[in-house]
Amino acid sequence: MNARNKAFVTWTIAVTIGVEAITCYLRFGTGASATEFNKSAPLLLQIHHMFWSVPIFVALPFCWQHARLSGVLLGIAFGFIISDLMHHFLVLPLTVGNTGWHWP
Repeated sequence: MNARNKAFVTWTIAVTIGVEAITCYLRFGTGASATEFNKSAPLLLQIHHMFWSVPIFVALPFCWQHARLSGVLLGIAFGFIISDLMHHFLVLPLTVGNTGWHWP
């Protein structure tokens, strides 16, 4: 496995697990409902974290020649996407009975 692929896989797994753990804590550990959380949280925490990957994808072509760095950025971006999809289509349906998909 080359450096880009190794970094991509490692960072995708780490970010998916880390961001989902933080998301679950903020959603369930604080005791606040999603509506209550969204009333007090900054906008950056209210939006689906898959959208955090957009600026990373924009920056990615500028560092593609650096295999490890581009693998890390790609892994972070995919970790955000996978974590968000997993949260809305696996975790929330199993815990609250709906996907909780909303905007922002």
